[in-house]
Amino acid sequence: MKKIKKMNDLILSTGSNIGERVEFLKKAENLLSKSFQLIESSRIYESPAVDYLNQPDFLNQVLHLKSSIENPSDVLKMTLEIENELGRKREIDKGPRTLDIDILFWNLDSIDLPNLQVPHPRMFQRSFIAHPLFELKISKKLQEKFPFPSVFDNSCWVLGETKS
Repeated sequence: MKKIKKMNDLILSTGSNIGERVEFLKKAENLLSKSFQLIESSRIYESPAVDYLNQPDFLNQVLHLKSSIENPSDVLKMTLEIENELGRKREIDKGPRTLDIDILFWNLDSIDLPNLQVPHPRMFQRSFIAHPLFELKISKKLQEKFPFPSVFDNSCWVLGETKS
């Protein structure tokens, strides 16, 4: 009898603030879809940078994928490879980048490893992650388990819409 692999819910955020930002997000989604089953993606949001402020505005998107990979560290390795493939340079901590991929959630698990914390430790402070995440159907399940704020210290808007 063949063992059926468990499919894990994987929620990733993608972000870009230099070069052809929309194209980098599309390429990331395409590359991720080759390794994982894409379930749903949010609209693209734009926001000013946080942490390191002297850089262009970011575009961000959140993706819900299914993964048969059992180890979240293996997924992290794959996301770092995609970032590198699309030209990410780590010259300034939290500085400009062609692509950033963060693991926001792995099922409803909490993971605390030296190189990986899930849920992503700063996502609950970032409107540009929470708002696109709230567009996904799985967000209701996530909001039942994790405390999401309703007010943020930063702002974001859907790409192409007026800033509010």
